Amino acid sequence: QEVEKSARMPLFALEMKCDMEGLATLSKDQKSRLNIQVRLQNGDIMKNIWVDPNEEKEVPGSRGTVNVVIKPKGEKKASTIKLVSTGYPTYKEGSDWHTIATLDCRGLSVESWEFIGEDLTATTPGGEEVEVELEDGEYYGYDDKAESETSITGIQTRVSKGSLKKGKK
Repeated sequence: QEVEKSARMPLFALEMKCDMEGLATLSKDQKSRLNIQVRLQNGDIMKNIWVDPNEEKEVPGSRGTVNVVIKPKGEKKASTIKLVSTGYPTYKEGSDWHTIATLDCRGLSVESWEFIGEDLTATTPGGEEVEVELEDGEYYGYDDKAESETSITGIQTRVSKGSLKKGKK
């Protein structure tokens, strides 16, 4: 039964990891967008597809809503993307690969995604919040209280087969 369900609900997990110095956590604002690259069923690649958690679109010929609808020329059915995870979890210093979001995709697959440096906040080990603005995929700052440098470097992203966490039975 689990195989049937996953065939009906193709889920993709957007994962990231990075190196942080002088910072304890990194958070993405819950309303910020995700930038992905997808492959349509006809093999075409589409870049810079923005998934906005605040945007809901009706699915043609259905009662459901999704975040993105793509209807390529010559295709009878629209491809859709729905953000099914709730919020973006906080990345903790020292973490390995960490799932940021899970997408339900119909008629396409997610090839890659980019961790965009908008709406980011970090905390120092002392609990002080720091607004983070990535420049060329990196951040460098200074923690006045600890009198030490802070940084976020080596950001890597990947897409893996997603799953929705179930409650305990």
